[in-house]
Order: sequence, then C-alpha cells, then structure tokens
Amino acid sequence: MQPQHLTFKKYGATQFLSGLGILGLVGFWLFGLSMIKFMGLTGVIVLLGLPFAVALLAYLWSRPKATVWMSLIMGFLISGVGRYVNAPWGLSIDILLFFGLLVISINKAIKINWKLAKTDLVIFSLVWMAYLFLELFNPAGNGPEAWFYAMRGIGFYQAMAVPLVYLMFREEKDFHTFLNILIILSLAGTVWGFKQQIIGVDAAEYRWLWDENHQDEHILHGVLRVFSFYSDAGQFGASQAMMAMLMGILAMGPFSIGKRIWYAVLAIVFFLGFAISGTRGALAVPLFGGLAYLITTRNFKVLIGGVSAMLLVFFILKYTFMFQGVEQVRRMRTALDPENPSLQVRLENQRTFGRYLADKPFGGGVGTAGFWGARFNPNSLMANTATDSWYVKIWAETGIVGLAIHLSFLGYVLGKGGHICMSLRDKKQKTYAMATYACIVGVVFSSYGNQVFGQMPTGMIMNLAIPFLFLIPNWTKKQ
Repeated sequence: MQPQHLTFKKYGATQFLSGLGILGLVGFWLFGLSMIKFMGLTGVIVLLGLPFAVALLAYLWSRPKATVWMSLIMGFLISGVGRYVNAPWGLSIDILLFFGLLVISINKAIKINWKLAKTDLVIFSLVWMAYLFLELFNPAGNGPEAWFYAMRGIGFYQAMAVPLVYLMFREEKDFHTFLNILIILSLAGTVWGFKQQIIGVDAAEYRWLWDENHQDEHILHGVLRVFSFYSDAGQFGASQAMMAMLMGILAMGPFSIGKRIWYAVLAIVFFLGFAISGTRGALAVPLFGGLAYLITTRNFKVLIGGVSAMLLVFFILKYTFMFQGVEQVRRMRTALDPENPSLQVRLENQRTFGRYLADKPFGGGVGTAGFWGARFNPNSLMANTATDSWYVKIWAETGIVGLAIHLSFLGYVLGKGGHICMSLRDKKQKTYAMATYACIVGVVFSSYGNQVFGQMPTGMIMNLAIPFLFLIPNWTKKQ
C-alpha cells in the first residue's frame, strides 16, 4: 500500500495535467472561433488543414528527401491550382526547401556529411545568391518586398535545392525517382492540355483568359494555344518539348525492348503536347538540345545524320509551305521570319532597356521588371517594357555584372556537363547523362526567346537536373 502523501501527489499531478488539457482545448476553440470570425471560409480551411499540416511536418521531419520531391511537384501545380484557389502557393516551395535544410541541420537522427556540399555548383549558386542579396540595396529597385518575391525564382530556389541534391540524392535510384516524377506530372499536363483542346477550358481557366487579360497571347485567330495547368502556353510547350526529347533519347538507349517502346510512346505523346501549345520559342529545345546530344555521342555518322535531319526540318519550315494547313506549323514557321512583327517588338524593347541601363551596371533592381515590376511600380519604364527573354530579364534587373555572373554559371554547366557525357563509359549512365544534358542545353537556349529557365516547373526541374547530371559519374557501376 502506497503512503498517503505519494497518492496525493500523484492525484494532484493528474488533476493538473487534466486542467492543462481542458485549457488547451478551450484555447484551441477560442482560436478557431477567432479565425472563422476574422477570416471566414479561409479560417475554416486553415483549421481543417492544421491536423494535416502537423502530420505532414512529422513525416518530413524523418524523411527530408520528401521536401525536395514535394517542391518539384508544387512547381508543376502552383500555376494551375492558383486559378481555382487564390493563395500564395509559390511560397510552399520556399517553405519546403527551407524545412528540408532545417531538418538535416538539427535532426540528429539523420546523418549528413556536410563536406559533400563543398562543390563547384554549390559555390556558384551561393555566389549568385550573394549577388542577388546585394541587389536588395540597389537604389533603383522597388524595395525589399518586391525584391523578396522576385529573387526566389532567380536564385533562392537554386541556392537551396543544389546543396540538398548533393547532400541527399547521390544514388542512381534518386535519379530514377526524379525521372518518374517528371514523367507522371508531365503526362498529367499533356492529358489536361488535350482536355482543353478537345472539350475546352473550364470556368476558372476562362476567367484567367478573359478577366485577367491572357487572351491576346493564348487565342490567336480563334485558335487556343493550350496552356494546360502550367503558367502559360510558352512554358507548357517548352516543358513538353523537353520531355519529348528526353524520352526520345532514352528510347534509343541500352534498355529492354519494353522500356524502349514505353519511352518512344511517351516521346510521341509529349511531342503532341508541344504541338498543341503553338509555342514558337520551344523549337529551340529540340534543336539545340538535339544538337548537344549528337555531339556528345561522339559518333560521326550519327552526328551527320542528325544534323541532316535538322537541316531538312529547317528547310521545310523556312523555304516551303508544306503542312501550312496545320495551325501549329504555321505558327512555328513564323519563328524563322526575321521580319516577324513580334521579333521586331522584342528587339525594340531590348534597345529601350539598353538606353535605360547605360549608366546602371547593376541593373534596375530585382523585382522591377515583368510581373513583380507591374505589381509594385506599374508606371515605371521597367514594368512597362516587356523583357520576353530570360536573359533580358536578368540583364534588366541585375545589370551587365549580374548577367555576366549568370552566363558564367550556365557556361560552366554546359562545358562541364558535356565533358561528363563524353567521359562516361557505362552505356546506361552515358544515356541518362546525355538525355539530361540535352534537356539542360535546350532550356538554356530556348530561354533567349522566352523566360523558360526561371519559370515553374522548368526552373525547379533545372535546379535539380543540373546537380543530378554532375552526380552521375559518382553512381556505382552496378546497374
């Protein structure tokens, strides 16, 4: 029999804990009522989502790799979801990547060798991010809020994603997970695109087209340029062209017949997705990416045959009227016309930027051009002059100094990436490397015509694909 004073203490502790529980429950209900009163339906959604958020954080705490995969998935979905539910979905990528770094930093149960992050790509990414941080103090900028929103896609995601890949995704199975996620989400994008093409857009997409003034660039001569759940038709077309090329190269690799047929079917499906987007600038993806693949094969016969095929396609588009009855072909053909009005407007915009930036070697400030410029300073020259090209955007916002740093990084990636492809001896590894490298090259060159490199999902894909390419030589030889 326990002494009476011990029984009393135990009873008192139990009562105390029960009281805390009741107070916590009452506090939660008061918090919930306040959320509903001041935020309405949004407050209800937040309350319902709290248990899910807690469970998700618990899951990610023990599996930080999932933060990167989820950021890639959100890169695909944020534009489409934003048409149905207006919320800052883009911040989910920031939160996921930051939480991934936080977990591997403080969770002692996860063993991380931080020396693995001492690499050339990580250094380049951090230097670029440091320069973007200094842009916060650019006197020509629109202030810290505009800078915060704009710098994320330009360099912040890269500065977080690249180290995470080097620290946690060093095995071949990680690359295959990356590849499978790309295939599944891109295929979903193709299916949704054909839904728009055959059935039509839904109410939310219709509102996005007409109420938010996107109809001019997406409805040409009464024909819809399909955009699927991507940010626009240009991003959809470039992404689908990249996936078509990726699958086409893998279809020629040293794999089983069944896998090669699967890749070939996917290549055709993604090519059709590219076609219905009506995107001219995306032609650069298979053109330059395919050329990069042919060069890295180091096979003279294959190179001659591939270049000949490219020249044939160029000749048909440039000097004939074959397939002129197909709307998508007609639009692609205009990309080869030097007198095209759209091209002339872009060149004039570049001359405008040139005059404005003549005395600004550090640019007009991050967040002063494009969407964020229009939001935070709509009457400025920077906001009212279309950048179109990714490189024009970098030049306009970060100046000739920033453009030089960015191009140095991309040049290094293309140079070392090509060397990796040509130095590999294992046939499967070489095929994966060449396919990935071709996609990177295609996106880099297509970004001259459109802002492909920094938009989602391509921006997030590149942030992962580049370090994945550099890690392929570290895979074990066992397949």
